[in-house]
Amino acid sequence: MPHSPSYEVRKKLETLRNRFQDKTIREIDCLVASIFNASRNAEAVGELIAASQLLHRLAGSAGTMGFPRLGEQARKLEIALQPLADKVVLGADREQIRRQLTHMLAAGLESQIVGLGDLLGSAEPVSTGWHQPRAFETCAQPVLLIQEPDQELAQLISQGLSLYGYRLRSLGPQEDWPESMEDVELVMVRDTLLQDENAGWSERLHSVPAICFSEAHDFTTRYRLARFGVDACIDEPQDIPALADRVEQLLAEGLATLTGRVMIIDDDPELLEHYRLVLTSGGLEVRALDDPSRLLAELAEFRPDILFMDVQMGHYQGPVLARMLRFQAEWVSLPIIFFSSEEDRDLQLDVLARGGDDFVTKPVSDEFLLRTARIRCYRARQLGKLVSLDSLTGLLKHGLAKTELNREHARCIRSGHDSVVAMLDLDHFKRINDTYGHATGDTVIKALSNLLRHRLRNTDIIGRYGGEEFVVVLPECSLDKAVEVLEALSQDFARLVFNAGNEEFSVTFSAGVAALNAFASGEKAIEAADQALYQRKRAGRNGVTVAIEEPPCR
Repeated sequence: MPHSPSYEVRKKLETLRNRFQDKTIREIDCLVASIFNASRNAEAVGELIAASQLLHRLAGSAGTMGFPRLGEQARKLEIALQPLADKVVLGADREQIRRQLTHMLAAGLESQIVGLGDLLGSAEPVSTGWHQPRAFETCAQPVLLIQEPDQELAQLISQGLSLYGYRLRSLGPQEDWPESMEDVELVMVRDTLLQDENAGWSERLHSVPAICFSEAHDFTTRYRLARFGVDACIDEPQDIPALADRVEQLLAEGLATLTGRVMIIDDDPELLEHYRLVLTSGGLEVRALDDPSRLLAELAEFRPDILFMDVQMGHYQGPVLARMLRFQAEWVSLPIIFFSSEEDRDLQLDVLARGGDDFVTKPVSDEFLLRTARIRCYRARQLGKLVSLDSLTGLLKHGLAKTELNREHARCIRSGHDSVVAMLDLDHFKRINDTYGHATGDTVIKALSNLLRHRLRNTDIIGRYGGEEFVVVLPECSLDKAVEVLEALSQDFARLVFNAGNEEFSVTFSAGVAALNAFASGEKAIEAADQALYQRKRAGRNGVTVAIEEPPCR
């Protein structure tokens, strides 16, 4: 019988702990020998610098690795020995330092140092209570759960959202909710069903994003719904494009809080691996680095959302590295979170003033580390969207879409795989704006952007090229498959019904596609797709036209 993911994570953490324990036993033996040697020989007091650095590292790592008493004691010894280490660095009289150390040992420090290794004898149990596998890892087909008393409306909503690729599960007003919600991605429920305060709605609705259908706008009702855990209220659920837009926003927001790219720099290999394992098991993509001299190259390749960095790493200081990163404009906005066992708030603020954004005091629990990373990644990505994404559609802006297009062109030429670029344009869009107003036109644009984002793959590149025109890049996709996908999208988009006042209307789009690797550059490929788009317009709109390939150079 296979073990659970949490069991596997726990076993890996236990292996890391044992490795840390074995290494630390040897380090403490060397530490004790160095301190006693310095107390007997003035020429050896320089060893206090390395001893103080080791104690600093243990103060930060031992608690995380399951030895909190060792970490606390190491911190006390570091505080006691640091003034002597500082005197060595400043070149003070070595014999005077030796005598002061001897006096400190006789006053009780000796027993504390000798007993340091005994604190490795017992460890706290490894806990994986923070480890909850993400929903999409455990269920193959997530669904939207709807409970709406009006069965005709429930059917309309189910049919409309199915065009976006969602699976709907509808419950009658008196039906019990499923015991397991593992495959449920979002809940939609009518407010009249939330009257019973003792029905456990808070527990149900806090587990997944929730939309409430409610025509009430008074403070008391809205506050009660918010207390239950409702994330959004919609008074016209029959407006399918608007409902789909809200569903997509909530799902994207929920996924964004679970994902992200994290880089960690620390010179303690066991602690670094521990952090990497915890964050990776929590669903984040992690690049762990134990050599700060490789920082710039690794950043350029990995491009993280956030950077965790120890304050002191051998010969390298975290704040100096942070200041160095800020030399380059592309890293000015990269959030940098420092790790350190330093508890002095003034010193922490001084560190932050030199290029950091936050400070996490070691030891840090696994749950706190994971939550901090998720929150910081989510915030960084939200701020990044303000720069890179179109405010109306949430798609890539024109310039970035072209940049990604050119990158994919270079990649498919280099590797030899097929890729496709498509240009899409809403048909008769000016007529929509003139007839129903620009707000309705914006709704149509958002509806198509949501359909594209939800129905296409995560690896596909989607951008708003301008106005009502979109660009789509389909990596590792044949021309025939791209035409098939876009024709299906065209048919489903035409089935959507938009509401403007008392009127209902539908909209179509035209598309031109070109094989990306059949052209000498991304620019030429997109020009060809654009020409195919206008051929489609002249041929009657509402469909897909394939571009003529560029003739080979002679």
